[in-house]
Amino acid sequence: MSEILLEVKNLRTYFKSGRDKVYAVDGVNFTVEKGEVFGLIGESGCGKSATCRSIIGLIHPPAKIESGEVIYKGRDIAGLSGREWEEIRGKEIGMIFQEPMDTLNPVMKIKDQICDAISDAMTDEEKTRKAAEILRTVGIASPEKRMEAFPHEYSGGMRQRAMIAIALAAKPSLLLADEPTTALDVTIQTQIIKLLSDLKKAMGMSMILVTHDLGVAAQTCDRVAVMYAGNIMETADIYTIFDSPSHPYTCGLMMSLPKTGQKNKKLTPIKGNPPNLSDKPKGCPFSPRCDFSDSLCVKGLPEMAEISTGHFSRCLRPEVLSGKAGVTGCDSR
Repeated sequence: MSEILLEVKNLRTYFKSGRDKVYAVDGVNFTVEKGEVFGLIGESGCGKSATCRSIIGLIHPPAKIESGEVIYKGRDIAGLSGREWEEIRGKEIGMIFQEPMDTLNPVMKIKDQICDAISDAMTDEEKTRKAAEILRTVGIASPEKRMEAFPHEYSGGMRQRAMIAIALAAKPSLLLADEPTTALDVTIQTQIIKLLSDLKKAMGMSMILVTHDLGVAAQTCDRVAVMYAGNIMETADIYTIFDSPSHPYTCGLMMSLPKTGQKNKKLTPIKGNPPNLSDKPKGCPFSPRCDFSDSLCVKGLPEMAEISTGHFSRCLRPEVLSGKAGVTGCDSR
C-alpha cells in the first residue's frame, strides 16, 4: 500500500472583511502519497493558493485558519508556532511561488539566497559549492558566475529556476509549486515542467502542483482535485479526470479547451463568472453556472460521492454525468 505523506482534513481558512468572514478554503480534504504529484486545478480565485499557504503556515491576518488538520508525517502541523515552523518550512516542505520577482530578495545575490536555505551544519565554502551544484541541477549554465548576480539580472525563466533551486536546497520531502509556469512563455514553461518532473523522480519527493492549465496538469500530475469557490468538486487520477469527468464544472473546463484536429471551431466557455466568496450561492456554489442544476442543487452543498474506485464527485446529478444512454456531462453540453 502507498504511504500517505500529507493528509488535509476539513481545512477552513477565511479572510476577515469588515465583520464578515470570507472562506477561501471551505472544508477541503485530500491526501498526498509519498512520491506522488497531486494537482490542484481550477479558475483563479478558487482557493488553490490559499490552500497551499494554509498547509505551509503562511496565513497571516486578516486571514486565519479557522479549523481543520494538516497532518504531515503523522503530525498535525496546522497549529504550529513560528519557531516550530522553522524546523519544517523550507526544510521538510518547500514552496515555489507564482512570481519570483515578488519573492526573491532584490538586494541579495542569488548565491546568498540559496545559501540561506542550506543546512547550517555546512561551512560557508561548502554552502557556496552546494549552491553552484543546485543551480547547475536546475539548468543554469556557468553557475559559479551566475550565482553572483542579483535577481533583476536574470531572465524570467532563470528567476523561476533560481526559485526552484532555493526551494530544493534543503531537499524537502514535499514541494508546493504554486503556478510555477504562469508568467513564462510556452517554450520555457515546457522546460520548467520537465525540470520539476525530473527532479521529483531523482529526489523521490512528493509535490502539490497548483495550476489552472489543464495541459500542465496532464503532463505532470498523478492525481488531481478540481477546486471551485473554496471547495473540492471532484478528485481522481489524471486519466479518469480527462476520460470520464463526473462534475459539470470539470466538464466545463474540458469543453473550454481547444482540441487537436478541430480547426476554426468555437470553444464552449463556462457561462457566467465565479461567485463572490463573500456572497456564495446557497447549496452547490456552481449551480448558477450549471446546465444541469435544479431545485435540489440549492438546498445544500452536496457531499463527495464515490463514482468509481478512487473517483469522487460533489454532484447530485449522477444520472446525467454517468454516461448512461451513451451521453456524458461533457458531451451533452
